[in-house]
Amino acid sequence: MKGPNIAQDNRLTSARYELSLLEKRIMYFIIKEVRYQFVLQTDGQKDLFDDLIVKIKAKSLMENAGGNTTRDVKKALKQLRLRSFEYHNGEDENSPKHKWFEVGFINYGDWEGGNIEVQLSKKILPFMVELTKNFTEYSLTVAISLKSKWSQRMYEICSQWKNSGGVNLPIKELRKMFALENKYTKYFGFKSKVIDVAHKELKDLYMAGQCDLYFEYTELKEGRSVDTLRLKIISKDAQKYIEASVEDALYFIRTECKRIFETDTKPKNKNFIDNVMQNLILEPPLLKHCYEKIQFTLKNKPKADHQKYLRAVFKKEYI
Repeated sequence: MKGPNIAQDNRLTSARYELSLLEKRIMYFIIKEVRYQFVLQTDGQKDLFDDLIVKIKAKSLMENAGGNTTRDVKKALKQLRLRSFEYHNGEDENSPKHKWFEVGFINYGDWEGGNIEVQLSKKILPFMVELTKNFTEYSLTVAISLKSKWSQRMYEICSQWKNSGGVNLPIKELRKMFALENKYTKYFGFKSKVIDVAHKELKDLYMAGQCDLYFEYTELKEGRSVDTLRLKIISKDAQKYIEASVEDALYFIRTECKRIFETDTKPKNKNFIDNVMQNLILEPPLLKHCYEKIQFTLKNKPKADHQKYLRAVFKKEYI
């Protein structure tokens, strides 16, 4: 699915806040308008800010906010004014580098005729415009189509880290980002009501060609408790790379596996590799990952360990 892109500062992606589904959809639309009005349309210095007025066509907003009523949108605008956005830079309070502030997402919302006027505080504006290369870009069309606010948040996080292929996120940090320190306090509830909901929606949309990425995850434990989630992000960018050279990738993987696992003379190994290849073909985004794993093995592991190492990788990743 193609659509206009919006850019969001990674600090906003990582900050602690909670918005309803409709409020977040409206914020996506406002951010798109901020980019157009402030970044794309304006020349000059972009690191100094004042309060900014954003004007939005009510009809356009209604069409892009999921078919809600005017009453719903007005209520969401009111809530955005009352909602608190809290930021701190992580420095100790006694440090001269310490920075903290709290501000509403918007200063006011004004609906007159067919137009909506929203004012953004200069405090939050730098988080919404493209100042540095660290901004996350993601499709507005995808963002506003998501049906769960947890999917929206996980989509932002995945967009932030998709170029890295994944990220390890402590459960404690995720709870804070989602403003869930005191809700779903048991891991099972957090997993089933938040993480798995987002995982299913993003993956279903990705498989239907309506989303540019999704995530898989594994649980990392500290003792008996799950402490961290390891996200593996599968994106359309990786898929395009594979599609461009799929025959080369398949040929390389088949050829090297045949040699390393001696499949011509070892039937069990042949069955194992056939199973791996079948799964790779069914999951094209994994082809690039497998290609790179074999390349890494050939370059960095002793020849005697190639089969053992790759067998462990294949069992973990592809079977």
